[in-house]
Amino acid sequence: MVVLKLVDADGTDIGMINWFAVHCTSMNNTNGLISGDNKGYASFLAEQHFNKGVAPGKGKFVAAFAQSNLGDVSPNTDGAKCIDTGKPCERNSSTCDGKVEKCIASGSGVDMFDSTKIIGTSQYKKAMELYTSATIKLSGPVQFIHQFLDMTNMTVKYNDTYKGKTCKPAMGFSFAAGTTDGPGAFDFTQGDTEGNAFWNAIRDLIKEPSDELVECHKPKPILLPTGEIDFPYAWQPTIVDTQLTRLGQLFIIAVPGEFT
Repeated sequence: MVVLKLVDADGTDIGMINWFAVHCTSMNNTNGLISGDNKGYASFLAEQHFNKGVAPGKGKFVAAFAQSNLGDVSPNTDGAKCIDTGKPCERNSSTCDGKVEKCIASGSGVDMFDSTKIIGTSQYKKAMELYTSATIKLSGPVQFIHQFLDMTNMTVKYNDTYKGKTCKPAMGFSFAAGTTDGPGAFDFTQGDTEGNAFWNAIRDLIKEPSDELVECHKPKPILLPTGEIDFPYAWQPTIVDTQLTRLGQLFIIAVPGEFT
């Protein structure tokens, strides 16, 4: 975890921003309530600590619990298990008896509310530890770079001899399987590189992917060619923005993606 401590000219605490890699999926997809999940709870605890006797969200101190490289980092530390047997899910496909709906990961609490509090409290405690012990003062220029990139036409250099090229986006079959933090439905599974004729036929009623798109996304079978659908408007962005902000010796990368 990295914590940025914010104080005013008199040294009065006014806020913090911290970065820690964990998904906000302690509350699984059976939850029908509005929730800030584990990071929201951590923020609530920090702001209550500094804003004594003030209603949530009304105090002067603001605590932002931000994300970093959270790809595949689940808060559900008890792991993915079959809800009918309690046994671990099939590893490669995240299924139980071939069904993704039965494979759900859970946290260490008695339920998802308790698990949210546990993960949120852990983040809050670490953030407060780093906040109170912060000694490095930021100094130097404040700068930023902001740019828009066409992600359908980027050349990626893997090594000195091999490079690749991006193309229009598309959603694969495994996308519809969801994750162990929130499984999908029907017969979709994780790690699918084959697809099937039935869902291909349903897909083609919406839009059949071009040969170019199929070739680019191999070995991922395309369920929805979102980058080639623009009715009634574009289904998925192709031009995205990236930012690099400098606060003295601290550099913050703001990107619309999820990194491992």
